[in-house]
Amino acid sequence: MKSNKYIPITKVFIYNPNNYCKMKQFKLVIAMVLLISSIVVFAINMLNSQAIQIVLETGQEVTTSSNYFTLTKVIIIAMTSFFIGGAITYVFYNSDKDNNVFKMNNEKNSYDLVIPFLKDDEKKVILSLKDNKGEILQNKLVRNLGISKVKTTRLLASLERKNLIVKERFGLTNKIRFIK
Repeated sequence: MKSNKYIPITKVFIYNPNNYCKMKQFKLVIAMVLLISSIVVFAINMLNSQAIQIVLETGQEVTTSSNYFTLTKVIIIAMTSFFIGGAITYVFYNSDKDNNVFKMNNEKNSYDLVIPFLKDDEKKVILSLKDNKGEILQNKLVRNLGISKVKTTRLLASLERKNLIVKERFGLTNKIRFIK
């Protein structure tokens, strides 16, 4: 009998944070270049005015002031305004979001600098971690704090977003520790 040996083919996505950061920086640079060039084009079109000359049926030429824009200039101003708004929005929502402002080093008492900026329950979590030498199991943390599992999970997620802690799976619970 013939044995059917097969190798399952799976797609593997390897997350490389360095490539992600470089791509994010590249996108921000492109957005900034678009923003600056749009502002320049917008300013040139707003400041560079031309007098409009109108020829009447009688053959008389009338020159008006530069308070009017041609259709081409209106379209250019509208497009650059759109690009300026889009670039500002992109830069505003994507810059410094993943910047590890609160990233802690392993120096003693380095978390004390961050504690004043945290909510009361987040402070309790940080202090409990500090009392346990920077590492604690999530179920022990729930018992220590005396708050619900759901609220503890939400607090830990908030602290994880702020790059203060890291959660690792540890059996049926999680091991919580400071970021190194």
